[in-house]
Amino acid sequence: VVMQDDVCRTLIYIISGEMMAEYRDPKGRFVLTEHLPNLKVIEPYNMFGMHEKFSRTYIFSTDGTTLTIDKQMLLKHLMTNNIIKINLMNITSNKYQQTMRMVWDFPDETVWQKIVKFLLTYSIVPKGKKDVIMKMTDLADIIHETRLNVSGVLNEMQKQGLMTLQRGGFTIHELQNL
Repeated sequence: VVMQDDVCRTLIYIISGEMMAEYRDPKGRFVLTEHLPNLKVIEPYNMFGMHEKFSRTYIFSTDGTTLTIDKQMLLKHLMTNNIIKINLMNITSNKYQQTMRMVWDFPDETVWQKIVKFLLTYSIVPKGKKDVIMKMTDLADIIHETRLNVSGVLNEMQKQGLMTLQRGGFTIHELQNL
């Protein structure tokens, strides 16, 4: 549907189907793929501001359809509608508040908490299945821990049935359960 770093010139509604979002780290350290069965609008908060680009690649994981509204059309016609203005403001405010709450309120004292905070930082929604392609050494560097500590915690998460480790990455079954 859209690629990461494409200019966000349209408001894209998901009419039917399920989406997947893929975030590729600009430094090439990891790829995080999210399964988003309930996504309804793709990054409306990125249509305005200093960085008007999509932060992820979005593809359908099932057959699906979209409704696309050009930004100029939105500004010219739809922004005269107070309900649409309020909805866009609520979406943007909610995204900002979620980000700030996660950054400031979520503890990151243990290695487990640091791993969860890393996942939350790069996730669109704080729940559901997440596939991560990355080396343990890269995760350790990002969260400022040793590879041995990260390996121990990831193996404990797997032992508890919360994730599956595989060569070069891991799958979180349900992020909210961590």
